[in-house]
Amino acid sequence: MNQFPARGVTEVFTDAKEHLGFLRAQRNYLNERLSTLKSGLSREPLGLDVNRPIHVVVVPQEGEAFESFAPGTRNFYYEAAQSLREILGSDSVSVCHVAPGESPETWHTRLIDLVQSVGATHVMGHVESDPGQLNSPWSWDSLWSELSSVWDGVLLGVMFDSSFQWLAAQSRLLARISDRFLLVDICIPMDGRMVRGRPEVGPVNMPMSQESLTLVRERLADVTPSFDISFIGTMYPYRVKLVEQIRDLGVSVAVNPHRADTAEDFASSRHEQPSWLDYMAGLASSRITLNFSQSSAGPFEQLKTRVLEATLAGTMLLTDDRDRTSRFLVPEVEYAYFRNTKDLPSVITKFMSDPERITQISSAGNSRAWDLAPEGFWRAIDVGLQRRKLRSLGDV
Repeated sequence: MNQFPARGVTEVFTDAKEHLGFLRAQRNYLNERLSTLKSGLSREPLGLDVNRPIHVVVVPQEGEAFESFAPGTRNFYYEAAQSLREILGSDSVSVCHVAPGESPETWHTRLIDLVQSVGATHVMGHVESDPGQLNSPWSWDSLWSELSSVWDGVLLGVMFDSSFQWLAAQSRLLARISDRFLLVDICIPMDGRMVRGRPEVGPVNMPMSQESLTLVRERLADVTPSFDISFIGTMYPYRVKLVEQIRDLGVSVAVNPHRADTAEDFASSRHEQPSWLDYMAGLASSRITLNFSQSSAGPFEQLKTRVLEATLAGTMLLTDDRDRTSRFLVPEVEYAYFRNTKDLPSVITKFMSDPERITQISSAGNSRAWDLAPEGFWRAIDVGLQRRKLRSLGDV
């Protein structure tokens, strides 16, 4: 009962052939691109003091030209920059905004100049695509080839979809250009996935600033649970059937309760999304929130941002995730687990017969989430830097 049916022997064999073909294509891509990049280097070393204080430059995917670059909107790079300011101080963080339509040559030059002027030790950016752009060619390899040849700092490359092969191949190119590239993935473990045996970072919780957490507290102040179960997300056909089964147990189920419409099928659940603060209120409106960890890219687990959001909102998280959530929360103490969709109705029945248990788990998870949210993202990155013997961020 999921969107990825079981595969037969023929399909497994076909997948293996396709994977071998991808590996060959990836090898050719990496070798050809590396050869081209090495021939284009021209800058002089930046000449920065090796003992300079920590300074991180954040390159937002959606910066000041986007309405979302504000607190309480779930803008990843707003939260990353603001939370680090709150930890290290404003003088230790700069932001390099890239305007929609700005050419790679222009933003590359501006970023390198900023790195030099502030004495940056680290740069963070969304390396799946160029900042501020929707359909422009990818140019992080050109930027990193030039920057790494004249600068001694670390590129923290964030990815949301490492499970997609060619996005991961792009990051492998960055890792080949310099070992001062550290991948930060929000969904899946990445050790050894860029270079064999080399530690990376992932999965990590979404960064959340104290500024935005204050807005969350204010939005949730008057919200109390009015449903037994909620599910927020895309309604694949198997999920539609599953919700019907749970409702047949006499349990009240709210699908996407943060929305004004019903949004109980695939098409309607994919558009007209409300604000992030309303989304958090939707999570808080139920005693239990379901989370499905399966990636949309294939039949494997990923850490969903909803894991932290649900526990922050004070609802009990009930997830099928065997590995990812347990890296952050204690199973059956700070969140609950169901093995598969077949078992889910009986698991829900068990919890609905023991409301005190629901309260205990949701309370414990909420306490852990509020401790993790403000600094956990940067703590995980600093552990990764230390594992790689790269420059630490210091007191995070």
